[in-house]
Amino acid sequence: MRKLISGILLIALLLSLVAAAFAETSETKTEATEAEAATEVEADAAEADPDAAEAEKLIFNTPFLITNAGQGPGGKMCRLLMTQTGTLVLGDDTTEGDFYYDSEPGANGHGTLDDREYTCLIVVIGSTDKGLGASGITIEDELARLEKMVEHAEEIELPIIAVLLEKDKRSEISTNANERCIDAICPHAVWMIVVKDGNADGRFDKLSEEYDIPLTIINTTLDFTALARETFVKAEE
Repeated sequence: MRKLISGILLIALLLSLVAAAFAETSETKTEATEAEAATEVEADAAEADPDAAEAEKLIFNTPFLITNAGQGPGGKMCRLLMTQTGTLVLGDDTTEGDFYYDSEPGANGHGTLDDREYTCLIVVIGSTDKGLGASGITIEDELARLEKMVEHAEEIELPIIAVLLEKDKRSEISTNANERCIDAICPHAVWMIVVKDGNADGRFDKLSEEYDIPLTIINTTLDFTALARETFVKAEE
């Protein structure tokens, strides 16, 4: 009887040891699998949304030029927001600065894209009948001017940044002046910066995907100042 009991205890001990060894092996495999999965997730995260990652890295030196598409007030608004960065100084015909503003570069009585070694051309989209009327032109005239401006910018390899700061500068009517200005500028841009309310229908997301253009959405117009402070860096003397 004692031999039987001893045998049973021995078998039980062996089974216990085997079970412990199996559990340890399973735990090790589980940890290895989890580590593998974590590595794959990190790799996927690194590869995901390359445009967004690239957008964060876009940095431009000074000087740069601000203009508008559509003769709306957005260009002047952008000029004001740039001055509020506290780091960028507006220049003019008599004073050197970090950035310049010209409502119609290339037009009679205006400067050109070749006046300085600009690092980029910021085109602020927005059209109004009042602005067009004050300039004495029609939207057709404006679109023809924009086409020439874009062609010349591409000829001299001047990057275009398309900006939309006014949430009401959109329409469901494709022939609307603002929509036509978007079509004239955005496909040629290296970067689009758009106020959130101006992208409610996802139009700029579609443009970003179709033309492989980085897109940055800002919540409010005032957010543009903080973005500009990080993006536009004074050129070293």
